[in-house]
Amino acid sequence: MKTKNVLSKFILLSVFMIFASSCQDDDAAQPIVEDVTTLQIIQDSPDHTVLEQLLEDTGLSQTLNDGTYTIFAPTDQAFGNIDTSTLSSDEVRNILLNHVLAGYADSSSLTTTYLNTLATEQISGQGNNLSVYVNVGADVTLNGISTVTAPDNLAANGVVHVVNEVITIPDVTTFATADSTFEILVQALTRDDQPDFVGTLSSFETPAPFTVFAPTNDAFTALLDELELGSLADISGEVLTSTLNTHVISNANITSSNLPSGTVETLGETFDLAGTIITDQNGRSIEIVVTDVQAGNGIVHVVSTVILPDLGLEPEPAPNTVQMTVDNEGAQAYYVSSITGNEEPTSLNSNNSAWTLTEGTRYELTIVNSGSHPFQLRNSNNDKLLNQNGDGSFESDPDVNFVDDGQKFYFTLTADLAAEINSYFCGIHTGSMNGIINVN
Repeated sequence: MKTKNVLSKFILLSVFMIFASSCQDDDAAQPIVEDVTTLQIIQDSPDHTVLEQLLEDTGLSQTLNDGTYTIFAPTDQAFGNIDTSTLSSDEVRNILLNHVLAGYADSSSLTTTYLNTLATEQISGQGNNLSVYVNVGADVTLNGISTVTAPDNLAANGVVHVVNEVITIPDVTTFATADSTFEILVQALTRDDQPDFVGTLSSFETPAPFTVFAPTNDAFTALLDELELGSLADISGEVLTSTLNTHVISNANITSSNLPSGTVETLGETFDLAGTIITDQNGRSIEIVVTDVQAGNGIVHVVSTVILPDLGLEPEPAPNTVQMTVDNEGAQAYYVSSITGNEEPTSLNSNNSAWTLTEGTRYELTIVNSGSHPFQLRNSNNDKLLNQNGDGSFESDPDVNFVDDGQKFYFTLTADLAAEINSYFCGIHTGSMNGIINVN
């Protein structure tokens, strides 16, 4: 039933986009009438006849009339670039649903991010919704293959954006090639002395599905610094192969809610997993920073550090850890209600008290009511260094290892951060909730 729903939605989107394109071509001065539905727009479009027919054939036409949707509608020309003749009705339906988002999102509300479509993965039996990578730049692109050519065709029950290519079901390599965050990972996977990683990870056959822990560009840059190497080319082929394999679990589509605890078997060497923290064979701690990017043949979780096989590295000594609960007196002040560890950075239950932090210590702050009182660390110029309700300049520093997950506000006070840090603030009540930070 999910595949049929996808196909119907996809047909509806195509029809809507054809109509929108036709309206713009025939009379650009005429506004789109917003009391029509997305289906009616598609049905009236001369450029979306294939989409209209597919939506009708798969029963998605009426489905898309029964809710509010954002539809990325491929043109007839786009459908001419793929072969659907060997696909079942359910498979076509799922492709169509891969063009549909629940809810309304015009072009002004789209940002570069991963969103969920109404399509589902069919390989694990879990029916997880597929992800789509939306990249907003000079154009809006989807999964790196489809570009929005006519945005914001408004309807009474949503919006249709015309696209120039069909957004096919992604595999786990789709997101690596589409998202520039993983450029170095792609270089590693495709290096001449490596096995056919792309062929394996793009397959929907055994050993799929895959659970992939994908290191970012920053993770690879930090690794080269750690190993005192000049470039990716300086990593031996054998070590690189083992390293890449250690990021892949086969025959499993493990979502974040089902991540195991303990020793994890990979295509390479094992590692230990506790919550979102991986400990590799060298005793190195790796944080899972983004979860549940769902492809058709597996799932991707993003890691901030490259997971290594046993290279005989001496693990970095674990930083001293201090846990603090940062409570609040309404919008009047912050105060620290508890401290655990061998430091006492501040007095307890004192409003907006001065803190004295120690370089090298890891601080694990629990921010009470963080939604209403998002916590920030700033420098003397009031520039944000770490920030719960926006971006801070130290948030991508792997040594700081910033964690912001709900009430969590974890960071390591590195030398660079210590040289900058000056104060703490509430991101909303800046005038009343703030205090000075000193450094030992």
